[in-house]
Amino acid sequence: MFTCIPFALVVLFIQFSYSTKFDCYPDEKYVYLFECPHVYNSGMSRTLMREYDMDTWLPFQRICCPPPGNRLPSPEICVRRSRTYRIVGGLDAKPNEYPWLAMLLYLNKLTLEITPSCTGSLINNRYVLTSAHCVDGFLSHLSLKRVRLGEHNITSDPGYNRVCRDQNNHCALPNLEIGFERIIVHGEYKGISEWKTEYDIALVRLKMPVRYRTGILPICIPKHGLFAESQFEIAGWGKTNEFSQFSKVLKHGLIRKRKIGRCASRFPHLRLSNSLQICAGGDSAVDTCDGDSGSPLMVTMPNGSVYLAGITSFGGENCGQIGSPAVYTRTSAFLPWINEALNI
Repeated sequence: MFTCIPFALVVLFIQFSYSTKFDCYPDEKYVYLFECPHVYNSGMSRTLMREYDMDTWLPFQRICCPPPGNRLPSPEICVRRSRTYRIVGGLDAKPNEYPWLAMLLYLNKLTLEITPSCTGSLINNRYVLTSAHCVDGFLSHLSLKRVRLGEHNITSDPGYNRVCRDQNNHCALPNLEIGFERIIVHGEYKGISEWKTEYDIALVRLKMPVRYRTGILPICIPKHGLFAESQFEIAGWGKTNEFSQFSKVLKHGLIRKRKIGRCASRFPHLRLSNSLQICAGGDSAVDTCDGDSGSPLMVTMPNGSVYLAGITSFGGENCGQIGSPAVYTRTSAFLPWINEALNI
């Protein structure tokens, strides 16, 4: 008995199946679209079709299917780099130097403009980790609308070229701007304006799983918070001082770890916790500032892996003032909460 296959279906399948299994990353599977429900159920959109190299929406088209995003990636997926790396505070970062950084875009209810105001860190292909006060309404005139990944210079964006997906090709893909479908704020968070500040942490679930590439990769979360290293990296698009505008180009710098008592004396009206928070900075003009809330406090381990040690929570009114350190949420303390939230 012979089975007839409509000629039009064959033509469409051949014409629009651009992906091959060789295009897939190690954490992806080469399957039919309908066999990848977390992508298929995201619904057809121009952004999704570009990310998965589709020119039309066909259930029987093969795609590179990433994990569903309900767990943290293995350390092998996270970024590694040479220990000889050095930073000069306050300088422009290189393109793709911090591929986990996520720019949070808000609707300004007063001007009706879309503007960046916070930062986050991509921790897997579906979730961005940031500060709770960035997404809980603390910024009353701003409403979170989208998340932008793969950004470096907000004044320019390269055109799309499919060959740039190959990490061996030294070219950049355009940034990826997508919506979100859920915000998960830690249940113990009471607001940054109150005396209890220890639980300033939240997750943003993206509308679709993203594919990793040179400019979009996750950062590892440490299982413990005991770092032999005394220096941390910071990066973001925030103000370069309290009087300036937001930076157009991603900036980075190096700050030193401080004892929690240093921050406690600086903010005597707030209760701080050494097990839940990190105190850092205050010994140079390098600092996080307005617009850097939610940005990562990073540490590079001896094997070259970069870890998300903390999340920018709050600091003094004068950015970069000598003797004025900032407070960061200690991510390792919230690893059980993060793992649980990924499965909600």
